[in-house]
Amino acid sequence: MRSRIGLVLLAVALALTTGCGATGGDGGADDAPAGAPVDVGAPLPGNVQDKGKLAIGVKCDYPPFGYIDEAAKNAGFEIDVARKLASYAFGDADNVELTCVTGANRVSFLTTNRIDLIIATMNYTKERAETIDFTTPYFSSGVKLLVPKDSPITSFADLTGKSVISTNGATASLWLTQCMKDAKQVLFGQTSEALTALKQERGAALAQDDTLLLDLAAKNPDLKVVGEGKAGSPWGMGVRKGDTAMLEWVNAALKKMQTDEFFWTEFQKTVTDPTLQQQFAKFVPRPGNDLSYPTGSTLVC
Repeated sequence: MRSRIGLVLLAVALALTTGCGATGGDGGADDAPAGAPVDVGAPLPGNVQDKGKLAIGVKCDYPPFGYIDEAAKNAGFEIDVARKLASYAFGDADNVELTCVTGANRVSFLTTNRIDLIIATMNYTKERAETIDFTTPYFSSGVKLLVPKDSPITSFADLTGKSVISTNGATASLWLTQCMKDAKQVLFGQTSEALTALKQERGAALAQDDTLLLDLAAKNPDLKVVGEGKAGSPWGMGVRKGDTAMLEWVNAALKKMQTDEFFWTEFQKTVTDPTLQQQFAKFVPRPGNDLSYPTGSTLVC
């Protein structure tokens, strides 16, 4: 009996320390023995150094960039980037606390100090830049449509007067609000909910970033991606407005990743289809290929 109780207590202890994919010790590209911090050319902010870890808001429903895998661990391209930042900061890719965020709450999580940094498929917009500071870009995408294979819809113009599915706070929703006022938006908090709604024919199309839609179409042969790209803009990480020290350190770290070809190497590991790799080869920072934000609004109709 005593040994049986001991086994139960051990299992409970392991469950409590493991958590549910919220912290960094959960595998990934940079799961490696701890080493020395890396000098990226700018000092790590003192408040982060004192905590001994980075607190980062990430997507948990957006494959292949940020999602929870079959082992209930955080995975994806942005997760690998987050861990790389932790390895630069502390010499250990596990010194990171990953918090699931959505398009609707990621900025508020940052401004209320629940996280230090947003790495969550966030397109740059002039409006967002009034609330937070953006780092240099690390990816780029635009908005397209996901529809059933037999759908007659081929472009955004075909959505006039129809219901369109999207997610709260997404660039797609912002663009639809400004540019397609006669389309009725059906909004959800999670990508999985939006995809289910499309399959239930609760809307004529799902509007989202093309990167996500291509992955969903590849996994769902009854669906296809259509439409010309809208609201094209690079993705940036978000830091608190006026936090110059954090902004400078992250930008220096991103520059090192670009110089070391880290982004392209990790993207190829995440997106293994050679055709998709070539489609997005110019949308990641590489030596000789810088990304930049538009000077005007990205929500151009």
